[in-house]
Amino acid sequence: MSALRIIFRPWYWLAGKIFAIWARPTVMPDDPAALLAGQHATVCYVLETGGLADTLALERVCRLRGLPSPSDAFDYCGLHERSRIVVLRRKSGFIFRKPRISGSARLQRIVDAAVAADGGELLLVPVAIYWGRSPDKERSWFKLLFSENWDVMGRTRKFFATLVHGRNTLLRISHPLPLSSIINDGLEAGVAIRKLSRVLRVHFRQRRTATVGPDLSHRGALVNQVLLDPRVKRAIEAEAGDNRALLERTTHKARRYAFEIAANISYPTIRMVERFLDRLWTRIYDGIVLNNVDNLRDVAKESEVIYVPCHRSHIDYLLLGYIVYNEGLSVPHTAAGINLNMPIIGRILRRGGAFFLRRTFKGNRLYATVFNAYLNQILTRGYPIEYFVEGGRSRTGRLLPPKAGMLAMTVDSWLRNPRRPLAFMPIYFGYEKLIEGDSFIRELSGAEKKKESLFGLIRSIKSLRENFGKVYVNIGEPIRIEPILEKCKPDWRSQAREADDKPEWVTDVVNELGNCIMSGINSAAAVTPISLLATVLLATPKQTIGEMELHRQLKLNIDLLKRFRYSDLVTIPDMSPGEIVDHGERLGVISRTAHPLGDVVHMAESDAVLMTYFRNNVNHLFAVPASIACCFIQGRRLHHTELQRLVRLIYPFMQRELCVKWRFEDIDAVTTEAIAALVDLELLTRDGECLVRPATGSAQAYQLLMLGQIMVPMLQRFYLAIALLVKNGSGTLTRTKLETLCQKSAQRLSMIYGLNSPDFFDKALFQDFVTALREQDVLRKNSAGFLEFDDDLESIGVDARLVLGEDIRHSILSLTLDAPGIERL
Repeated sequence: MSALRIIFRPWYWLAGKIFAIWARPTVMPDDPAALLAGQHATVCYVLETGGLADTLALERVCRLRGLPSPSDAFDYCGLHERSRIVVLRRKSGFIFRKPRISGSARLQRIVDAAVAADGGELLLVPVAIYWGRSPDKERSWFKLLFSENWDVMGRTRKFFATLVHGRNTLLRISHPLPLSSIINDGLEAGVAIRKLSRVLRVHFRQRRTATVGPDLSHRGALVNQVLLDPRVKRAIEAEAGDNRALLERTTHKARRYAFEIAANISYPTIRMVERFLDRLWTRIYDGIVLNNVDNLRDVAKESEVIYVPCHRSHIDYLLLGYIVYNEGLSVPHTAAGINLNMPIIGRILRRGGAFFLRRTFKGNRLYATVFNAYLNQILTRGYPIEYFVEGGRSRTGRLLPPKAGMLAMTVDSWLRNPRRPLAFMPIYFGYEKLIEGDSFIRELSGAEKKKESLFGLIRSIKSLRENFGKVYVNIGEPIRIEPILEKCKPDWRSQAREADDKPEWVTDVVNELGNCIMSGINSAAAVTPISLLATVLLATPKQTIGEMELHRQLKLNIDLLKRFRYSDLVTIPDMSPGEIVDHGERLGVISRTAHPLGDVVHMAESDAVLMTYFRNNVNHLFAVPASIACCFIQGRRLHHTELQRLVRLIYPFMQRELCVKWRFEDIDAVTTEAIAALVDLELLTRDGECLVRPATGSAQAYQLLMLGQIMVPMLQRFYLAIALLVKNGSGTLTRTKLETLCQKSAQRLSMIYGLNSPDFFDKALFQDFVTALREQDVLRKNSAGFLEFDDDLESIGVDARLVLGEDIRHSILSLTLDAPGIERL
């Protein structure tokens, strides 16, 4: 055997040199040697299928990363082996090769030696290698030669796969498995080898599912399965009745719906798009900053994954798919609006994993049933899925209320067949500039939303010449469905499910899940340099401030975020105030004017309107301490319990507008924590049980005032709505008229007294406010449809005066007088 080894060694060396010219696998993790740091035991690599190409790939990686060579011999418990490689599923035979049934002989010898010697540590390091990473899909024989799938590759197919995918290969090294963790259980050798083999097989299966995705069937076969769904059959029969000709036409219509919806994943297309996006990101962004990615990798191994990012831009789904693919995970099936199914672009998106849905299912039961059946199929088959719970892109930078549709269908499908755990992954996108920024402002101002088109896309290419700064992508904590089910319906496992019956309690589950997702997204927020600049400059009357004052306020806000931690997943830029200002100048969002007493930094009004978007991205992080600061706009001294009461008063409205994470019963403790942070920063001082603001004219008093300005716009809307209700009286306004009156009054207030920003008078904010008042039972709708209230509303208005300056209150009250045309609203 040693003579053969000497003969073949030069050929092995030559094959390795030739292999290194063409094949250069991507390695995960980046530093695999760290997995073995501090370990002194013998190392043995475990491959799923083996073969010369896999061995050469592992040899090259080990040499470059400082790991023990897989071709080296080793001694263990009196056993001498000529290689460190164990292959779980090796094929035998020279021409007609078949998988061995007996398993790995080397692994059997190692286990026998360990049991016989009763000791000696050995580390089994699983190494998964994916050539091309393409899931198993019925396509032409030519393409099958080149694609990774779930079968053991033969020599011919592995040869072509190496040629075609040599530079599109992933080599993933996992944490070592100590052999003692199996042997020390006192098992016999036969039992131990079966247990160890099973553990390794499960590990590789989970890795393959997370990386490659589950087995894909042909799109046509998937559509056939959708049409065979009992619910779809019943919907077809209900629409066609007893008319056989109509039954055939309805079946054909259902098939058309299914093909209109279904994705048609093509990994050659994905690789082409990935290379295009590589160049695109380099051209328009200074970099993509990815945080907390370990959350994603860990969950993908053991659960069905639903990606639920916030929706800021059309870039979102391209960016998430790109990140997931480059992290070595299976590309998700992504829900996209039918408006994106444009010529050429729609075809590319569909091949990249997009499945399309109409904006509304109302009045079309057949379409709704087909879509539900399709979603059930891809979820049951284990595909990762991505959709935007908000339903559309946020035009203001705040999170939109969660839409129940996709969540309800997902929960309902999983409850019918809960094979694997289901986890929702909140993902936060933080941009420094938006490609769609100008169109968002126009739409908020009342302009009609333009329909997406190929020509519109071509026209927008010119904007890609700009510099859009960095993009921050933060992965949140996974939200598992089982704890929510246990909370809402403890006996959910025992509930019998009828084919078309959706239990009423599922609605409670979906509402709770939606709230958890939005809270999870905000808990993973990325504070960007631009959002910090926007937060400070938009708190000034003319979006203008001295450079030194700007530096001090930026430092204060950063220190506050570090002391009053909203979440451990929130990321804060590691930049000095001066670097943040320079960064803002480089992106063109601020400008500087020289002055003998110190430079002045300002925003143009058009830029300031756009910057409200980025301020709103992070307002929830400052909401509680800024609300406390607001309380000192009028008063200089307040009792601790009074501060808690005032924050408690506005918290339901704050929570609804900003998706703040705390429960109402916890808000007193959160207020106390925020007060402590403000005291530490010397913005407040304690006098017994009272809190006292700094002396008027001091730098700290100015900083406290600036901090409070963050929440003033919300409080202005709060006071405006209450003033309009009180002015018109109980039982005189319908909900629609109140919301319209609030919006128009806020628009006029913005035009006359402040920054004319559509964000301030967004009608959705007043809709949420009225909903919160009704939930608090402050407002009630009578039988005639008018809103009624009692004296409690006026007392809320009195409290609002404590946190708003006299000039602001007077400007709001002036709008509630008989302005021309107010009765026509």
